[in-house]
Formats: sequence, C-alpha cells, structure tokens
Amino acid sequence: MQRSREDKMEKGMHLKKYMEREGISSKEVTDTLGLNEGAFKELETGAVSLGVSDLLKLASLLKTDIPALLYGKEYRERKAIRTGADERVVVRNERVLDYESLAPTYVGRHMEPFFVTIYRKKDEEVEISRHDGEEFLFITKGRLKIKVAGEESFLEEGDSFYFDSSLPHSVNAITEKVELVSAIYKGDSMVHKTRGRRMKAIIEAAKLLSSRNIVVVSPDSIAISAINLAIDEEIIEKAYLVGKREWIDERCKGDLRFPGAYEYVEVEEEGDAFEPAASRAAVSLVRQGKAHMIMKGKVNTNAYLKAILNRKEGIGTGRRLSLVGIFEVPGVDRLLMLTDPGINPELFVDDDVSSGVDIVRNAIDVARSLGVSRPKVALLDANEVPTDSIPTTVFERNLSEMMWDDADVAGPLSYDLALYEEHVRTKGMTDNPVAGKADILVVPYIATGNILYKSWAMTMGAEVANVVLGASAPIILTSRSDSDIVKFLTICASALYSSWLEARAKDV
Repeated sequence: MQRSREDKMEKGMHLKKYMEREGISSKEVTDTLGLNEGAFKELETGAVSLGVSDLLKLASLLKTDIPALLYGKEYRERKAIRTGADERVVVRNERVLDYESLAPTYVGRHMEPFFVTIYRKKDEEVEISRHDGEEFLFITKGRLKIKVAGEESFLEEGDSFYFDSSLPHSVNAITEKVELVSAIYKGDSMVHKTRGRRMKAIIEAAKLLSSRNIVVVSPDSIAISAINLAIDEEIIEKAYLVGKREWIDERCKGDLRFPGAYEYVEVEEEGDAFEPAASRAAVSLVRQGKAHMIMKGKVNTNAYLKAILNRKEGIGTGRRLSLVGIFEVPGVDRLLMLTDPGINPELFVDDDVSSGVDIVRNAIDVARSLGVSRPKVALLDANEVPTDSIPTTVFERNLSEMMWDDADVAGPLSYDLALYEEHVRTKGMTDNPVAGKADILVVPYIATGNILYKSWAMTMGAEVANVVLGASAPIILTSRSDSDIVKFLTICASALYSSWLEARAKDV
C-alpha cells in the first residue's frame, strides 16, 4: 500500500469519523493501543503508523471493520469510487509481471482490475497458473502470447481476450514488454462468504500481512483445499508439501491449482518410518524459518505431535499444547475464544493449580494477536462460589488469584455470568472486571469444552477457527468434518498469530 503522508492523514480522518459515531474518546483509543494520550495527535497526522495488530484493536473498539479505518468505507456501505493515476497501488513488482490495483479502496469487491506490465522471458521460464473465476485482458501496448489449456493465442494492441481462469494458463511478451488491463472476476471472495464482521476483520488483517508460508505433512485434498483458498486470497505465498510426491499427486488430483505456489519435499522412508520422517522434515522447515505454520495432512496425529514436541529437534516451547477455538457467536458483540475443547482432558493435572497456567497463557496470547488489548478470561464452572464439593471451583479461584500482567482472569464463573451483563447485574457482581465481558472461556474438562464447541458451531451456526498453541509456530489440526471456511479461517488466524510471535520476539 502507499505510505504517503497524505494517505496516513486520511487514515487519521477515518479514525475520527468512527470515534465520533461510537462516542469513543481519544484516551480510550490511546489506552487501547498502549500509547500515552499525547500520541493521539500523531495518529491524526500520520506520524504514528498503525500495524495489523493495532488495526484489529481499533476495529474491535470502534465496532467496525479494517477497511473502514484504512479507506473510510465499511463493507455494508454502497459506494462509487474514482481511482486517479497516482492512486494506483502496486501489489506485485517482480520485473516479470508487475501489477497495479486500479480499485484499491473499493472494499469487498468481487472483481479485481489491474494494470499489468509483462516482460519477455524464455518460454521454459514461464509459469503456468490457474485460479477460480474468469479473466479479461485488453492489450494497450505490445504483443502477447497466451496459452490456455494448451492452446496458444497471439494478441496485438487493441485486442481483448476472455477466458476461464480455472484452466491452466500462461502469458509471455513477444515484444520487449506488454502493457494491458486485466480484470479478474472471482465471484464471492472469502470475505463475502464469511458472515460475521469480526471474522471478516481477521481475513482482512491476514491479507495485510506480508504473505506467509505453510508446510503440510503428507497433504490430502482436505488440507490442499484450505491452502488453495489462502493462496487465492494472497495470504499464503508458498506451501511446502512434505511426503511422497506420487502419493500427494494421486490424493490431490485436480486440487493442485497453483503449481507455482507449491514446493515438494520428498521423503524417502517407507512403511512405519514414513510418518515420523515426514513430520520431522516438516518441523525442520519451521525451525529453518522457511514456514510460518505447520499443518497436519494424512498422517497420524501422534507422529505429527511427537515431531513437534521433540526436545532436540522440535518446536516446542515447554508449554502444554492446547487448542483455542475462535468464535463469532450470534448475540455476542466480540470474538470469543474457547479452550480447551480438543487436546487436554482436564485443565488441572493431578489437582495442580499451576498446570492450568499454560492453557490460560496460550489463550491470552492468541487473543492479543487478534487485537484484544487486555483479554478478559473467565474460568468456567457450575457456579461462581468456590466449594470443596466441586474441587475445580477452588482450583479456579486460586488460578485467578495468580499474577496476570496482561489480562484480567476471574473464576469460577458460570456461563451466564461470563457472557451476559444483565445476569451480572441481577447477581450484583458488577465489580468483577470479567463478569459479562469475557473474551476467553476456559473449561475445566475437555468434555465440557467439546459440548460447548459443538453447540456454538452446529446449533447456533457460529463461525470458528481453531489454532493449537504452545509451540514456536501455530499448529493446524484439520478435521474431515471442518468446512472450507473453518479451515480457511484457521489459516488466517494462524497467519496473524505467527506474525504476532515474530513482532514479540523482536521486542524482547
């Protein structure tokens, strides 16, 4: 995106517009961003740049979406936008294919118009691509060779060309370079397919990151379908496919739509040695910094996690691994995080209160990576009164009384008192900083979490992403029952978390 002073000042104007709408003060903004109040003027003038995490925080505070803060338009607003020649945004500049977006500020567009410059190269160097949708080309300068599904066409200045871009296609300049206007129609993007405003914000935030790389162990069509969506949205740049190429190609026949984005990592081992070797190879790519997240494909979960947690060659941090479900629940005007509905049988191992710290800490970290400045954590149980007859309520009280520098932790709390302020007022608990305002729900047992997870997802139709935390990179465990949107949102959340981990490491 352009980074001019005028552009930043416009963002300051957008910020004030939505502050006024919601009645938010400058102090609330600076508190949310962790700045002193005097820094608000710098936000207005563009002296302070907003990162992805800051945009997520403000979108949450102002009850809007990221495009509103960047461009002054929300998803739901009808609009007509002019883009001047000096307002184009360079989205790719590789001296092979240069792209400039011709409608960078039209939020939620179904069509992507570009001004494209293509430079001549050797035929053997030309990449074949394919993506969902349809594409239109209009040649303004030079001569172009385009090949679609093996059939070549030659285009002159003034010629146009329309084709199904899901077919394999490639382009090359015949003259030294070619300039053209391209319009790519994708239909509904993943932003349109996602219902909730806060989930849309996660997608838009992930799209603002520099593209991430992912490694998948022995991929199957389920994993590839999720990765393809992320590649199509330019969230994933490269996917390392670890395993036996022959098996991968057979399992994923017809699904490998972005040949230039995949890199095979061949594993020689056979039989029982194959899955551990494939998992180790994938973990090695994360350790080398080549991949930002690791995804399970057609491989045994035990072999996968064993490689991740290997003391010498893994990516464990010493924390317990835990699953955090990220939900947009109807009727609750904030993201909710639920942990642990899928990995740990219980919060407290052998009645050790300190054993619950890692699960709470993992959830706090993922909430902060999604823009929650100071997460409010509710330790759920049957009621809010600790009693020896329900030992977990006593453990939860003790856990909440530990030192938490970057979160408010309270427990035990019943489900209604964690989420709904009217119940809090009825029971006279308005002095509790978490009651009625929880961002994170921590359950004492996996069965409780699993039931709650399925109730929200299946009965209430809540949108969800799932991330496994506790390693030096986010871990993705896909399920055959997960929809494309769940898997895609999981990759988006993992991309944001991995970026947050990198930023935190630089600050240390």
